[in-house]
Amino acid sequence: MARNKYARFFAILTDAKKRGLQMSHKEVVSDFTNGRTNSLNDLSAYELQTLERDLMRFNGNKGQAPAGDQKRDQMRKAIISQFLSIGRSTQDAIDWAQKYGVFGRKRMFNDYTEQELYQLIKNAEKMKQDHIRSVSKKLTHT
Repeated sequence: MARNKYARFFAILTDAKKRGLQMSHKEVVSDFTNGRTNSLNDLSAYELQTLERDLMRFNGNKGQAPAGDQKRDQMRKAIISQFLSIGRSTQDAIDWAQKYGVFGRKRMFNDYTEQELYQLIKNAEKMKQDHIRSVSKKLTHT
């Protein structure tokens, strides 16, 4: 059974409500996006992750992901770093990971397991090296 991609958000929101937050999830999203939308579906993966971190700060977690997610978060950042180093965006990294997947599975960026993220890092490093080779080849042929 596929995990709801918003389950983590709602778990964090429930904790925030226990600590005194008196906003619905739609109000939280609208406030976060400065009125652009009140739907979680309209948020990018990066926006959702940022919103979750903001809510965790409200909960007193100082923006830290739960212990099990910290390593996966670090691994996702390593993938994004490979893309940023060749002039691509964070969203490009997320889209790439979701489009190609690993081990025959495609998932939302935040739903990959540690083992899958490890393989994605290796694939992103290969992609970066291929990009560098192609740019070098173009430069030597001009």
